Amino acid sequence: MIPAFVLKIVLFALALVFVVVLVRSFFMRSTRAKAPDPRIRLPRFVAIVAGVLLALAALSSLLGFGSGDMRDPVPFRIASVVLLVVGLLVLLAYRNRYVLPGGDGVTFRTVFGVERRIRYRDIVSHRMRGAAARRMLIVRASDGTTLRVRASAPGAAPLVAAVAAL
Repeated sequence: MIPAFVLKIVLFALALVFVVVLVRSFFMRSTRAKAPDPRIRLPRFVAIVAGVLLALAALSSLLGFGSGDMRDPVPFRIASVVLLVVGLLVLLAYRNRYVLPGGDGVTFRTVFGVERRIRYRDIVSHRMRGAAARRMLIVRASDGTTLRVRASAPGAAPLVAAVAAL
């Protein structure tokens, strides 16, 4: 088991790194000449959820490690570690996942950063699931690679047209 003092130092260091990265991002200059990104990414509320989870992790770590008057600070310590891990995983998913439909295939990256490609001619099966506005297109390639993408997402038209032509 990790001593409380070591865990306190690690959480404080992680919070300090988070604040430094956040402040640094405020002072970075944006390049206005950058072209819009053609990749289909996760919705922005995923990043907002990650931020909320990380803020809750910071708050619960402050309560669990900073308050000496608590009877039992262990639940707050456990909650802070769990919230920190879940928040970082959601942030990783938002940062890594994208879908890029092209002329002859679709390139995508998974949550863990593995980049894959499905050519339209290699599609073995496809199906639509869900309601009208939230229809998900599930595509399976001949090598077993599976892709799930929202059919109404901006930029998904080449993939939906290629699947409709099959």
